[in-house]
Amino acid sequence: MSTNLPETVAEAPAVLPAPPRVVDDLARDLTHAAAAVRAASRGGRTGGDLAVAAYTAVVCTGRSAARALEEAAAWCRQAPEAEVHSLAWARVPGHRDDVFEYRVTLAISFPDQETGEHTGDTHHARR
Repeated sequence: MSTNLPETVAEAPAVLPAPPRVVDDLARDLTHAAAAVRAASRGGRTGGDLAVAAYTAVVCTGRSAARALEEAAAWCRQAPEAEVHSLAWARVPGHRDDVFEYRVTLAISFPDQETGEHTGDTHHARR
């Protein structure tokens, strides 16, 4: 299997193209999600809003719940500018029937490079 990754690490971040399948999958998912929002809007519902958002997902795994959480915390320490919007928890089958793997999925965004603002939802409290 051949990859076209650079052999040396540049000082500036490298921008690598996403595989076409990933781009197609994202476009398909957003199209279907937007269609569901439009259908719900036509249904006459009231009392709430619907929105479609695409976040980056970081999946941290471990052999125990504690280890998966430790991995998620370690990743957050390495990416201090990341804004965590939500997290999901899963216990999934592992490499044997009697073994499970634990996953913490973080939905995150990073500040816009031009404005410095986060592009996703953020939660702020006032005292």
